[in-house]
Amino acid sequence: MTLPFSGPARTLAAIIAIAVFVTLALQTSINLERDGSPLFAFALLLRFFTIWTNFAAGLILGWVALRGRADERVLFALATAIAIVALVYHGVLAADHHPVGLDRWTNQMFHSAIPAATILWWLAFSRPSQMGWRSLPWVMVVPVVYTVFAQIVGAASGFYPYFFLDLPKLGWAMLLANLAGLSLCFLLIAALLLAVRSSATRLTGTQSDPARIP
Repeated sequence: MTLPFSGPARTLAAIIAIAVFVTLALQTSINLERDGSPLFAFALLLRFFTIWTNFAAGLILGWVALRGRADERVLFALATAIAIVALVYHGVLAADHHPVGLDRWTNQMFHSAIPAATILWWLAFSRPSQMGWRSLPWVMVVPVVYTVFAQIVGAASGFYPYFFLDLPKLGWAMLLANLAGLSLCFLLIAALLLAVRSSATRLTGTQSDPARIP
């Protein structure tokens, strides 16, 4: 179902989208000395699910800002994916990752500020619909596509962006176990987001969608 969005929703979506693209441009410029050209530097960034998801947030929220509408299932999948980005980074990866300088700023934008802003925007400007819990399978589309992409890139280049996707080191059994665990995490986080949104709707005492206010 396609949702229309109000002026405030579109304005805030635009601010988040701009923040995404500014951060991506800055990270690309930081990597130029190592990677050579802007196009190549950005292509290398796209090996990471974090960048996939932040870039998607910029595109989708930019579309909302410009067109004033978006498919609720796409927004739900985005909120779930970017929540996973923050949780996996801070829960699993952050202890071994210590960026400095501007890298530290872009890292916090990608893993903290943009995810938080995107999730809060989704909670504020979406409401339960007839899709409800039936929309849960939609959250699995992006991680499945990314996993296939990561395996193709890893097989071609030898670089696996995340240790839990490193097939040569893990073997198929452990890789599939990791993927099962990640899939469960996606579904649990998606269910939690739906529950939080439903609770917020009940607390406000209205079923109306603020996104629909002209």
